[in-house]
Amino acid sequence: MRFSLDKYSTAAKPAEQPEWVTSDTKRNLYQAVCTAYEHIKSEIETGKNLSLKQRKIVARNIAKEGNVHDSLLNKRRQPEIHELIFQQNIALENLWNSHAARRYKTGRKLTKNQILNESRTQAQEIERLSNLRIAEALSVAIENHMVDSHKTLIVTIEHLEAENADLQLRNSELSKQLRQMMKALNMVKGK
Repeated sequence: MRFSLDKYSTAAKPAEQPEWVTSDTKRNLYQAVCTAYEHIKSEIETGKNLSLKQRKIVARNIAKEGNVHDSLLNKRRQPEIHELIFQQNIALENLWNSHAARRYKTGRKLTKNQILNESRTQAQEIERLSNLRIAEALSVAIENHMVDSHKTLIVTIEHLEAENADLQLRNSELSKQLRQMMKALNMVKGK
């Protein structure tokens, strides 16, 4: 039996290339994207603090590594490479978010857009709450005014009812006097 290292060595198998890799240029670009993806992935997994540009695959850098001009890597000329970069960036962002969620931090530094969105949200909430307070204050004022006006109306009604009762009594007395006078006048005329 002969001894051979081929039985024991584990050579890295070349990555299977998609069927759209048909030319040397596409092959170079595809390999550059895969290399960049693996490099960024390993950086994220080691826990390095990467900026937004450092944790994304940039088409310009891929063009440099593939020895092509930047204008070649646009959506119209290389749609497959463009889509591959897009998909790999999504995967890297998900990986970054999962690793960032596992890190213990006392506070998270927000981006400018997040701060602006938070500010707008809080301003809208403050406006809504102030509108509610104004509405509540107006409701209380109207209710107090209605209670005061209701009390004055009750007093006025009681006063008018008492005055009406006095006037009815006076009217009935005047009617009695008028009848007595008419009787007396009829008696005087009849004599």
